[in-house]
Amino acid sequence: METDINLIRRCKKNDADAFNILLSRYEGYLYRLCFSFTRNKEESLDMMQEVYIRVLRGFKNFDENRPLLPWLKKVAVNTMINSRKKSSRQEVSLEGEWNQKGQEGGEASPENILAGGEDTEESVLFEDTRNHVNGLIAELPEQYRIALVLRYHEEMSYENIANTLDQPLGTVKNSVFRARNMLRKKMMAYGLLEV
Repeated sequence: METDINLIRRCKKNDADAFNILLSRYEGYLYRLCFSFTRNKEESLDMMQEVYIRVLRGFKNFDENRPLLPWLKKVAVNTMINSRKKSSRQEVSLEGEWNQKGQEGGEASPENILAGGEDTEESVLFEDTRNHVNGLIAELPEQYRIALVLRYHEEMSYENIANTLDQPLGTVKNSVFRARNMLRKKMMAYGLLEV
């Protein structure tokens, strides 16, 4: 199997086959990332096409000594941010695997806050609550929503989020902190979280 570096070098020479091989390795990941922001199959596929175009244009400046995945993630996130500025409806998925270990300082992820159950009634209530929290996350200001999703849904470190969003580390930590607080207040207001 050809390495990413060799494929990138071929891409820089406008080799379409290399581009297709390389993106096929990451299309599942990119689709999942796009879907976690859009919650819509068609919109996710459209967004992926835009990501592919930006990746193709950006390969000429890509540093081959750096790992490819963080760069692809950055391109995808920036594409989604730009796309969201044009969109009036904003939803984010809670269906991915959130960090089950909780945050620094012992705080659990939003999904861990929710009550789950073994029987059918509790399962239905859990799913309803999950959908409601999903809607509350979609209402968060974009800066906070994206930071929250990248931290918990994508399980990215603060440093990786800062690199992906081209923001200072302190700004990212503040955004995640504020997003959690905003979400907590919204959940309390709807009775989804007790003090």
